[in-house]
This record gives sequence, structure tokens and C-alpha cells, in this order.
Amino acid sequence: MFIGVTGYNHESSAALVDNNGVLVNFYIEESLSRIKGDKSFPWRSIKKLLESSNIEIKDIERVAFYERPLSAFLHIVKEASFHMPRSLGLLTHQFRNFNRSSVSCYLDFAKFFRGLETKLIYSDHHLSHTLTALAYSNSKKDICSVVVDGFGDRSTASISQIVDPTEINELWECPYPVSLGLFYSTITDYLGFAINEGEYKVMGLASFGDSKSKSAKLISGLMGWDSNSNKIISDMSYFDYHLSTSNSFNSKLEELLGPARNPFVPLIPGDSDFQRCADIARGAQDLTIYLLRKIFTHAYKITRSRRFLFSGGVSMNSASIDSLAQLPFIDEIIIPPSPGDPGCAIGAAFYSYIKSNSYSDLNISKPSLFPSLKEIRNDEFLAEEIISNEFTVLEKDKEDAFLKAAELISVGEVIGTVLSNNETGPRALGNRSLICDGKNKDAVKYLNTVIKNRSPFRPTAPAMRYEIAEKYYKLRPEIYECYKSMSATCKCLKDNVSLEFPTTHVDGTARIQIVENKSSLDKLLSILETMGIEIIANSSLNVSGDPTCFDLVDGLMVCSRTKLRYLLTDLGLLKRKT
Repeated sequence: MFIGVTGYNHESSAALVDNNGVLVNFYIEESLSRIKGDKSFPWRSIKKLLESSNIEIKDIERVAFYERPLSAFLHIVKEASFHMPRSLGLLTHQFRNFNRSSVSCYLDFAKFFRGLETKLIYSDHHLSHTLTALAYSNSKKDICSVVVDGFGDRSTASISQIVDPTEINELWECPYPVSLGLFYSTITDYLGFAINEGEYKVMGLASFGDSKSKSAKLISGLMGWDSNSNKIISDMSYFDYHLSTSNSFNSKLEELLGPARNPFVPLIPGDSDFQRCADIARGAQDLTIYLLRKIFTHAYKITRSRRFLFSGGVSMNSASIDSLAQLPFIDEIIIPPSPGDPGCAIGAAFYSYIKSNSYSDLNISKPSLFPSLKEIRNDEFLAEEIISNEFTVLEKDKEDAFLKAAELISVGEVIGTVLSNNETGPRALGNRSLICDGKNKDAVKYLNTVIKNRSPFRPTAPAMRYEIAEKYYKLRPEIYECYKSMSATCKCLKDNVSLEFPTTHVDGTARIQIVENKSSLDKLLSILETMGIEIIANSSLNVSGDPTCFDLVDGLMVCSRTKLRYLLTDLGLLKRKT
């Protein structure tokens, strides 16, 4: 058995792969600690991996950390040292926190799981991303990997050619501090949203912006592509993310774009500063798409591959994927369901598996979007008292529960789901979701603004079967797999009724989900379609600011803290009493 681990910099996580190259289990630490964005050493996740699979430390052959900690530490220090004395605060912070950085992962393994530290190896950060994406590809050979993120080990973007899982050759990189990911995070910060949390808000805001506006055009001068050297270039004089622990930009950016938005003032369409912010977001989105197209074009030139893996935090920019799919040389783009750093635990686990040489026939099986299939949880015991005191069981039989849930959805109700196993990535795909009729504007608005308390410029995702999606949206076969995990937006068909759906962005696009056969949503849609409902709105089941719910107890807590009244579970359909 093999474990992969991430931590210290972004959300920490752990994954378990067996001797046959099968992803057995995957946990994100925040799901267990209930601390949003938990970056601590993932001892809870590792402990649960061992317990749920009934294995001991002696059963683990190797454990891989997703990056090379000392390399990452030294690259940041080296760059900061060029900018003394402005970077003194960052350098001081780095050295003071040396023992609390990822450099200490060996000691943490020894502290929490004595014996595992002797089995620890380190994977390159972008290689971990690549192996995560490769796991979800049907083909494991002769494919190109593009990784674009904030920073990993030494670079912020890379292109690799995959001959096979044992031979992956990096052919191009973008060295730190030039970073498309950190640029987008800087604009996120400037617009008053939390870094690593609010980038998706910038994407939603961008749909309200005008690419021809002055603000959008000013953004285009911050970064570019040098066709002679085939490198990303950046005017670093506007940015401080490589110099400071607290500031991602400086006064020069505010002189260019105007004052940064106050994060404590709501951003509402129609307000005085809304359009300026939307135009800035549009400019950032346009620049991101431009540079990604340049990177993919260069990747094709140096690999001649027509099939691509795309991972790293920037690959979560779902609004850019449709444009990439239109490049004439692309036959397929695969994005893993957890393409950011937490998902790297999966790639690291496969790295330790590949490096073991203990397999008779190397095999990396394509994981389910809902891992942990072997885990058995006693939800009924854990939640029995809460359900008895706070809920009524409307239907206990599974078939009747789904039927009753469909009936409630058909009359405009919002339903929460806690079914089977968790989704792998950050996007709820039906097992930990809030759902309602995707064409009912009142129901979607209630889900979005009353239950979720989301910003009004962020539409909810529509979920449907493939044959239904074809009726309303311009689908691209190159990114078909991306639609299954909400990894790509698509355009509504011209003059189509879908333009009026409450799940459609103001620019005529939607981040759709094509439900998998035999999934929870597929079963529910099979009932709903007989009632005239072919599309459901789907959002994650959580209170704003909290991690997505992990188990039934979390789901019950969401009900108690929001206006949500109904919860569809493995124990039946529940209704909150008050």
C-alpha cells in the first residue's frame, strides 16, 4: 500500500493507493478538522486512511510528500534576497517559520506515525500534479501535461511529455516569481476577495465586465508572452507577493487601476463601483485565457501531442477551458476533479507506487469521482440522537425517499444530499449537494442567496444528462470529461431558451455538470424527467465559509444553521422539524 500527502502551503490531504494501482481512499484535512483551508500536517486524514482500510503502518511500503520542501523554501528565499531591504519582512518570516514549513514533514511523520518517516520520499510538485491528472486519463502514454499554478518547488508553470507513467520528461518551465496563478490571486486580493478562496468569484464577476473597457485593457499590460524566447513575461513592479507576507500588490497597481476594493463593502450589480471591478476581473480573465492559449500552443510545438492533461490551481479556471478546446491542434483535455494542491496527494501516492518497483504489471486505474468506496460508516449511530430530536423521517425506504425528494423538487423545494461517498474535488457532484429545479428562478434564487448566502453575481451550476445538455449548450467533445466534474463552462446555443435559465451567466455561458450513469443525480433525474424536470441546479452542501459537508452529521448541522428543510440521505429523506 502507498500513501501520498500534501500540506503546509494549501489545503492538506492524504491519499491511499493499493498494490494494483487503484486509488482506495482520499481525504482532505479540512473535511475532518472542519477548519476551512486547513494547511496543517494531515494526521487526521492519514489516520482515517489507515482505519477505514483496516491497515497498519507496517502495511505501507512507501509514503510520498507532494513536493521537495527545501527546494521550495530556498527558491522563495533566493528571490526575496535580491530585493533587500523591501523583502526583509518576508525573509524574517521564512526563517522564523522554517521548522513549521513543509521542511518539517519528516518530523511530523515521526511524531504522529512513527515508522512512516523511514518510508518517506519526495516528489516534484509539478510531477505530483501531472500524475494526478494522468490517473484520470483513459490513456497513460504519449500525452502532454501542462501544469499552471501559483508556485511549486521552483517553477510556476511547466510542460512535460509523458512517454509512459515511468518516463515523464519536463521540457519547459516558467521560473518563479513570474506566475500566472499568483497574478490572478493578486487581482483577487485587489478586488477584495480572499486569496485561495475568492478566485472563483473573480471568474463570476468577469462575466459582467467589458473586454474593451479601459480597466480591462490596462490589465493586459501587466503580463505577456515573449514569442522569441517562448516565455511568460511580467512587470513585477506592480506586485509584492514575492517580497511580502501580507501584500500581494503595491501602490503602483492602485495608481494604475484605482483604489483597491474594500472587502467589507458588499459588491452588488448596479452599485457605483461594480462595473469598474467587473471590468478589471474581465481583463484578468482575458489575460489568463491569452497566456494559457500561448502555453498550450507552445506545448503542442515541442511535443506534437494532441492530447493534454491540465492541472494546477489555474486549471480550476473553468471559464478558460472552452477557449482552450477551440485550439485547432487539441483532440482532448483532461482535468482531474481535484486539480489544485490538495489533489496532489493522489499523484504523490501514485509516485510512491511507481517508485516501488514491487508491482508485477504497472497499472494506474482510473479513479472514481467518488472514492472511498470500501469505507463503511455507521452514520445511523452517530446521528441517531440528532435525527430523533430535530428531524422527521419522511421516507426510510431508499426508492421511496428518492421519489419523494423528486416530488418536493418539482414543487419548488430545495433538497440537500448526503449520499454514499464524498466527491474527490472541491465541486459537489450530487453526493454532498444542494439541489433544486434548474429552471425555477425562485427556487434557484432561494438556494443561492437565502440558503448559501452567495454573492448575486455567482450563478449556480446546472446538472443534467448528456442528451439533455445537447439541446441547450454548445458542447465540445475535446472536453467531454471536464463536464463530468464541472471543470469547464460552455456557451448556450444561439437564440436558445437556455439563455434565460437562472443557472446561466450574464455572458451566456454556464458551468454545466453532465451526470455520470448510475450516480445519485442520474437516479434522481430519471425520476424528475417523468415530472417534466430535466435540469437541476447543483451547489455544494455547506454554510458559507465552511468546508463542504463530509458526513451525515455535517449535513444535519447545515440544516440546523440554514433555511434548508430537507435532506436526502442513505437513511432516508429527512425533514427538519422547525
